[in-house]
Amino acid sequence: MNVLWHRLRFFAGDAWDELRHSPGVNLLAAGTLIAVLFGAGLLALVLSNIENFVAELRDDVRIEIYLAEDITTGQRNVLIRELRSIDGVTQVDRIDKSEALERYKSWAGEMATLAEDLEANPLPESLEVFLATGPDAQALGSRIRAQFSEKAGVEQARFDRSLLGRIEALLNIARLGGGALGLLILCAVVFVMASVLRLAVYARRDEIEIMLLVGATPLFVRGPFLVAGVVQGLISSLTALALVETTRWGVRGYAGQASPALLDLVIEHSLPGRFIFAIIAVGLLVSCTAAWFAVRQTRGLSNIA
Repeated sequence: MNVLWHRLRFFAGDAWDELRHSPGVNLLAAGTLIAVLFGAGLLALVLSNIENFVAELRDDVRIEIYLAEDITTGQRNVLIRELRSIDGVTQVDRIDKSEALERYKSWAGEMATLAEDLEANPLPESLEVFLATGPDAQALGSRIRAQFSEKAGVEQARFDRSLLGRIEALLNIARLGGGALGLLILCAVVFVMASVLRLAVYARRDEIEIMLLVGATPLFVRGPFLVAGVVQGLISSLTALALVETTRWGVRGYAGQASPALLDLVIEHSLPGRFIFAIIAVGLLVSCTAAWFAVRQTRGLSNIA
């Protein structure tokens, strides 16, 4: 145990000397990794927020019934009673014209000022019908929409879940395409970082050859560079994550309260834990792999198995 502890201390100390004596090379390698992980983090941020939005849509099963302008109070009350009596309907809310306009203003952001120039409120009164989630919700919603579209006092009944299917399909394509592209980019980053880090190893070639001549094992020689790769990968990952969160807060602060709904959709939530772990793991894997190849391809170590 003491031998292992002293060896780790030597690796850490030598790795610190390596980072300190070759700052330009190590900063270039770390900067390359930070840039790639930052881009991956932004993509993961957008995808995770869209996934949350899709999950909310999936759980929020509702029918919107738009009422005619000339509907009477009696007709509206009959519609509400009939809807509430249907099995699977959990809630029926009446949205009057003024509340519909307020919802539009909160959703539209800066474009909401256009509504102030209108002489009258053009938005219709409506009923929001909430359904219990489950395998039968789709069929029930379609049946209620067809049944109430022909009712007296109803202008239109809308229950469209096709948008959810299209969003989920695009999300799957983005996952597959982003994963394939990310893999290619990471392979290129490993090659670039390995080429850059070879400069640091090359600067110590004489020291490496002397250590090998006096009997140092390959692990003993490579250890400091691999430890430096771990440190570099960890710092790069954490820096990239900090930049992603800073960018998210910066965009939210710049947009202010008038940010449109689409912007809120992609930056509302921070990165979830699984993406944070994945970015840190990828950063460590890429930096350690690049350090390994940098050491193996250097004169004096390349001929060691």
